[in-house]
Amino acid sequence: MKAPEFKNIPLQQKTYLVFEYGSEIATRQFLYFNIKLYTLFGFFAEVWYVPKNNKIEKIELLSVDEILAMYKKEFDISELLKQ
Repeated sequence: MKAPEFKNIPLQQKTYLVFEYGSEIATRQFLYFNIKLYTLFGFFAEVWYVPKNNKIEKIELLSVDEILAMYKKEFDISELLKQ
């Protein structure tokens, strides 16, 4: 499955695909959301979960640039930058 196709399917189907085929790679908090970053099918998706309601609000696709900006504290890429 390609990212544009994934983007256009219903939330319930996205949720199934992320949990069945995705690999969790990072977590962050924003307001009352627990946000988990997954990789699947060659792209990245964030699952926005509200623990109080036990509900997934949305699943968003992210670019590599967005991931680096939001998760820079989660990933240590210093070894990749050494020459």
